[in-house]
Amino acid sequence: MHTDSPPDLSMVERASAGLSLKMPRVPHRGRLGDSRSASVGSSMELHDFRTYHPGDDLRHVDWNAVARTGELVIRVRQDEVSPRVEVVLDATASMAVSAEKSARAKEVALWVCELARHGGCEPVLLVAGKEVQRVPGPQTRVALSQVRAEGREAFDVTLGRLPPFQTCGLRVVVSDFLVEAVPGPLAERFARNAAGCVLVQVLDVEDVDPGGGAGARLVDAESGDVLERILTPGVVDAYRERFTAHVLGWQAAARRVSASWVQVNATEPLTALARRELSLLVEAA
Repeated sequence: MHTDSPPDLSMVERASAGLSLKMPRVPHRGRLGDSRSASVGSSMELHDFRTYHPGDDLRHVDWNAVARTGELVIRVRQDEVSPRVEVVLDATASMAVSAEKSARAKEVALWVCELARHGGCEPVLLVAGKEVQRVPGPQTRVALSQVRAEGREAFDVTLGRLPPFQTCGLRVVVSDFLVEAVPGPLAERFARNAAGCVLVQVLDVEDVDPGGGAGARLVDAESGDVLERILTPGVVDAYRERFTAHVLGWQAAARRVSASWVQVNATEPLTALARRELSLLVEAA
């Protein structure tokens, strides 16, 4: 069943009141401001090198490195910036198997954007669903109130239609991560060019322990394909084993790219999640 639901904006306000986003204690990139960055700037302090991205100033190309490697390499210098925060929201149909799961995922995404603004950061929301969107900070509240989790492509496929991820101080990905794709390459993509990365898995009770009564069937939320004819005890046990192995695979992939992995229960209110599972995203008072 596809049951989409908007975020509870008053819940987000209560959960974010007086809090700000905890940023990685390393150089990061963003707009002009107060924090140190690893972006390409006019400062004479050389910080690092990285591969060229479309739109970079060609005056910062290290032509000696190009001659050695055959690749465009940029000299990265430090300047004063306010860090950027990217929030990636999975808006495929599997995120709306229940009203709680749909609402909670959107609330988590908006909560991160609110915390970023409280801390003087620049949030950008990337929505991967039926329609892909790139939403700047001031518009995230309206956008998330209107987002429908109805994308019929798998999350990893939909990501290919998103605008490219940009260099940022923190990237937070909100999804159920229940895709057939191998976790490693996706985790690497999420962590690339981000000083810090947090993967938030939002799960409904049916994701963890499918039931539904006699005659119930496992169905792919995106395609609608029937995966199992009848939910017998043997089928449920096999699903649980595959689910556990899948989550362990994602946790291992997150560790390899130094990303944080958080699993939240969609039936829990955001205010409770903010105090417990999501507290790693909150700057200590």
